[in-house]
Amino acid sequence: MSPKSRGRPPGRGRNRKVARRSAPGRRPAGGVSAWQADETTDCWFDEPLPGDRRSWAALMGHGTYRGLELERLDPGDEDERTFLLEAQHLEMEEALERHEEIITADGEPMNPTLHVALHGLIANQLLADDPPETWQTVQRLAGLGYDWHNVMHMIMGPVSSFLYQAMTAKQPFDREVYRRQLDELPGDWPPPEETGPR
Repeated sequence: MSPKSRGRPPGRGRNRKVARRSAPGRRPAGGVSAWQADETTDCWFDEPLPGDRRSWAALMGHGTYRGLELERLDPGDEDERTFLLEAQHLEMEEALERHEEIITADGEPMNPTLHVALHGLIANQLLADDPPETWQTVQRLAGLGYDWHNVMHMIMGPVSSFLYQAMTAKQPFDREVYRRQLDELPGDWPPPEETGPR
Protein backbone atom coordinates (compact mmCIF):
# COMPACT_ATOMS: atom_id res chain seq x y z
CA MET A 1 0.00 0.00 0.00
CA SER A 2 1.46 3.36 -0.95
CA PRO A 3 1.98 6.09 1.67
CA LYS A 4 -0.35 8.31 -0.34
CA SER A 5 -3.23 5.87 -0.03
CA ARG A 6 -2.75 5.91 3.74
CA GLY A 7 -3.08 9.68 3.74
CA ARG A 8 0.64 10.08 4.34
CA PRO A 9 2.24 12.39 1.78
CA PRO A 10 5.57 11.15 0.39
CA GLY A 11 7.37 14.18 1.87
CA ARG A 12 6.43 13.26 5.45
CA GLY A 13 9.23 11.86 7.54
CA ARG A 14 12.92 12.10 6.73
CA ASN A 15 13.77 12.59 3.08
CA ARG A 16 17.16 11.23 2.22
CA LYS A 17 19.53 11.78 -0.64
CA VAL A 18 21.04 8.94 -2.59
CA ALA A 19 24.71 8.68 -3.44
CA ARG A 20 25.60 8.52 -7.11
CA ARG A 21 28.43 6.19 -7.99
CA SER A 22 31.65 7.83 -9.12
CA ALA A 23 33.06 7.21 -12.54
CA PRO A 24 35.39 4.19 -12.63
CA GLY A 25 38.87 5.07 -11.48
CA ARG A 26 37.76 8.25 -9.71
CA ARG A 27 37.33 7.58 -6.01
CA PRO A 28 37.46 10.11 -3.20
CA ALA A 29 39.45 9.59 0.00
CA GLY A 30 38.21 6.62 1.98
CA GLY A 31 37.20 4.65 -1.10
CA VAL A 32 33.56 5.77 -1.04
CA SER A 33 31.75 7.43 -3.91
CA ALA A 34 30.98 11.11 -3.66
CA TRP A 35 27.71 12.27 -2.16
CA GLN A 36 25.55 14.02 -4.74
CA ALA A 37 22.81 16.12 -3.17
CA ASP A 38 20.77 16.68 -6.33
CA GLU A 39 19.25 13.20 -6.57
CA THR A 40 16.69 11.84 -4.10
CA THR A 41 15.86 8.27 -3.35
CA ASP A 42 12.42 6.74 -3.13
CA CYS A 43 12.68 5.75 0.51
CA TRP A 44 11.83 7.84 3.56
CA PHE A 45 11.10 7.30 7.25
CA ASP A 46 8.39 8.31 9.68
CA GLU A 47 9.32 10.38 12.68
CA PRO A 48 9.13 8.37 15.92
CA LEU A 49 5.97 8.65 17.99
CA PRO A 50 6.36 10.38 21.35
CA GLY A 51 6.16 7.82 24.14
CA ASP A 52 6.53 4.80 21.80
CA ARG A 53 9.78 2.93 22.44
CA ARG A 54 9.27 0.66 19.42
CA SER A 55 9.05 3.58 16.99
CA TRP A 56 12.23 5.06 18.50
CA ALA A 57 14.08 1.74 18.23
CA ALA A 58 13.75 1.72 14.43
CA LEU A 59 11.88 4.24 12.33
CA MET A 60 9.22 2.85 10.02
CA GLY A 61 10.44 3.00 6.44
CA HIS A 62 8.53 3.60 3.21
CA GLY A 63 9.50 3.13 -0.42
CA THR A 64 12.30 0.85 -1.53
CA TYR A 65 15.96 0.37 -0.65
CA ARG A 66 18.18 -2.12 -2.49
CA GLY A 67 15.04 -3.40 -4.20
CA LEU A 68 13.14 -4.23 -0.99
CA GLU A 69 9.92 -2.54 0.05
CA LEU A 70 10.64 -1.06 3.47
CA GLU A 71 6.99 -1.12 4.57
CA ARG A 72 7.06 -4.93 4.48
CA LEU A 73 9.92 -5.13 6.98
CA ASP A 74 9.32 -5.89 10.64
CA PRO A 75 11.32 -3.61 12.97
CA GLY A 76 10.87 -6.30 15.63
CA ASP A 77 13.00 -8.73 13.60
CA GLU A 78 16.70 -8.03 14.24
CA ASP A 79 17.85 -8.67 10.65
CA GLU A 80 15.06 -6.58 9.15
CA ARG A 81 15.67 -3.84 11.72
CA THR A 82 19.35 -3.78 10.72
CA PHE A 83 18.32 -3.38 7.08
CA LEU A 84 16.05 -0.45 8.05
CA LEU A 85 18.94 1.13 9.97
CA GLU A 86 21.22 0.73 6.94
CA ALA A 87 18.59 2.35 4.73
CA GLN A 88 18.68 5.40 7.01
CA HIS A 89 22.38 5.80 6.22
CA LEU A 90 22.34 6.17 2.45
CA GLU A 91 25.59 8.12 2.53
CA MET A 92 27.24 4.90 3.74
CA GLU A 93 25.52 2.50 1.34
CA GLU A 94 28.51 1.68 -0.84
CA ALA A 95 30.89 1.39 2.12
CA LEU A 96 28.44 -0.94 3.87
CA GLU A 97 28.25 -3.14 0.77
CA ARG A 98 32.05 -3.30 0.50
CA HIS A 99 32.76 -3.44 4.25
CA GLU A 100 35.03 -0.40 3.92
CA GLU A 101 35.78 2.47 6.25
CA ILE A 102 34.82 6.00 5.28
CA ILE A 103 36.32 9.36 6.17
CA THR A 104 33.93 11.65 8.05
CA ALA A 105 33.57 15.38 7.45
CA ASP A 106 35.93 15.83 10.43
CA GLY A 107 38.58 13.81 8.60
CA GLU A 108 38.25 10.84 10.96
CA PRO A 109 37.96 7.23 9.74
CA MET A 110 34.66 5.53 10.56
CA ASN A 111 33.47 1.95 10.19
CA PRO A 112 29.89 2.07 8.80
CA THR A 113 29.18 -1.55 9.77
CA LEU A 114 30.12 -0.81 13.38
CA HIS A 115 28.10 2.42 13.24
CA VAL A 116 24.94 0.58 12.16
CA ALA A 117 25.64 -2.13 14.76
CA LEU A 118 25.76 0.55 17.48
CA HIS A 119 22.39 1.84 16.28
CA GLY A 120 21.20 -1.76 16.57
CA LEU A 121 22.47 -2.10 20.16
CA ILE A 122 20.57 1.01 21.17
CA ALA A 123 17.47 -0.30 19.37
CA ASN A 124 17.79 -3.58 21.31
CA GLN A 125 18.03 -1.65 24.59
CA LEU A 126 14.91 0.32 23.70
CA LEU A 127 12.90 -2.71 22.62
CA ALA A 128 13.81 -4.66 25.77
CA ASP A 129 13.60 -1.55 28.00
CA ASP A 130 16.88 -2.77 29.44
CA PRO A 131 18.38 -0.73 30.83
CA PRO A 132 15.34 1.55 31.29
CA GLU A 133 17.67 4.56 31.57
CA THR A 134 18.20 4.43 27.81
CA TRP A 135 14.50 5.02 27.12
CA GLN A 136 14.32 7.67 29.84
CA THR A 137 17.23 9.47 28.19
CA VAL A 138 15.61 9.25 24.74
CA GLN A 139 12.44 10.85 26.11
CA ARG A 140 14.38 13.59 27.89
CA LEU A 141 16.51 14.47 24.83
CA ALA A 142 13.47 14.36 22.51
CA GLY A 143 11.71 16.68 24.96
CA LEU A 144 14.59 19.12 24.48
CA GLY A 145 13.87 19.08 20.73
CA TYR A 146 16.58 16.75 19.38
CA ASP A 147 15.63 14.58 16.41
CA TRP A 148 15.87 10.78 16.23
CA HIS A 149 19.33 10.59 14.66
CA ASN A 150 20.95 13.07 17.03
CA VAL A 151 19.42 11.36 20.06
CA MET A 152 20.73 7.99 18.86
CA HIS A 153 24.20 9.44 18.20
CA MET A 154 24.34 11.03 21.65
CA ILE A 155 23.50 7.70 23.30
CA MET A 156 26.00 5.98 21.01
CA GLY A 157 28.82 7.73 22.94
CA PRO A 158 28.28 5.92 26.27
CA VAL A 159 27.38 2.65 24.49
CA SER A 160 30.57 2.64 22.41
CA SER A 161 32.62 3.58 25.47
CA PHE A 162 31.33 0.53 27.36
CA LEU A 163 31.89 -1.73 24.37
CA TYR A 164 35.47 -0.53 24.08
CA GLN A 165 36.10 -1.10 27.80
CA ALA A 166 34.54 -4.55 27.65
CA MET A 167 36.68 -5.55 24.68
CA THR A 168 40.02 -4.04 25.73
CA ALA A 169 40.01 -4.07 29.53
CA LYS A 170 37.49 -6.89 30.02
CA GLN A 171 35.48 -4.62 32.33
CA PRO A 172 31.87 -5.61 33.03
CA PHE A 173 28.95 -3.28 32.33
CA ASP A 174 28.58 -0.75 35.16
CA ARG A 175 24.98 0.42 35.18
CA GLU A 176 25.68 3.31 37.56
CA VAL A 177 28.44 4.74 35.34
CA TYR A 178 26.24 4.26 32.26
CA ARG A 179 23.34 6.07 33.97
CA ARG A 180 25.68 8.92 34.95
CA GLN A 181 26.95 9.24 31.35
CA LEU A 182 23.38 9.27 30.02
CA ASP A 183 22.42 11.93 32.58
CA GLU A 184 25.25 14.14 31.27
CA LEU A 185 23.73 14.21 27.77
CA PRO A 186 23.45 16.37 25.69
CA GLY A 187 26.81 17.51 27.05
CA ASP A 188 28.54 19.77 24.53
CA TRP A 189 26.16 18.98 21.65
CA PRO A 190 24.79 22.12 20.02
CA PRO A 191 21.16 23.05 20.72
CA PRO A 192 18.59 21.17 18.61
CA GLU A 193 17.95 24.09 16.25
CA GLU A 194 21.63 24.01 15.26
CA THR A 195 21.91 20.26 14.71
CA GLY A 196 21.23 18.12 11.72
CA PRO A 197 21.93 14.42 11.31
CA ARG A 198 25.61 13.73 12.05
